[in-house]
Amino acid sequence: SGFRSSRSSPPQKPSAPPGDPPGTPPLAPVLQLLRSQLQEKDALIRHLENDWERSRAQREREERLLVTAWYNM
Repeated sequence: SGFRSSRSSPPQKPSAPPGDPPGTPPLAPVLQLLRSQLQEKDALIRHLENDWERSRAQREREERLLVTAWYNM
């Protein structure tokens, strides 16, 4: 009852060389996928920023036209 068996811990595997563990996809394709996704998101952000800038410029032109029309009445 108070006896504990002294089991030795299972042998440790030697440390694996740097690289991908077995059973996982190579890191390079994953990095390439993430880079391409990042590039797509960057392109989308640039597109949205340009769209926002065009909308802001259009709104400013409309405001100037309204002010001009108001003064010309």
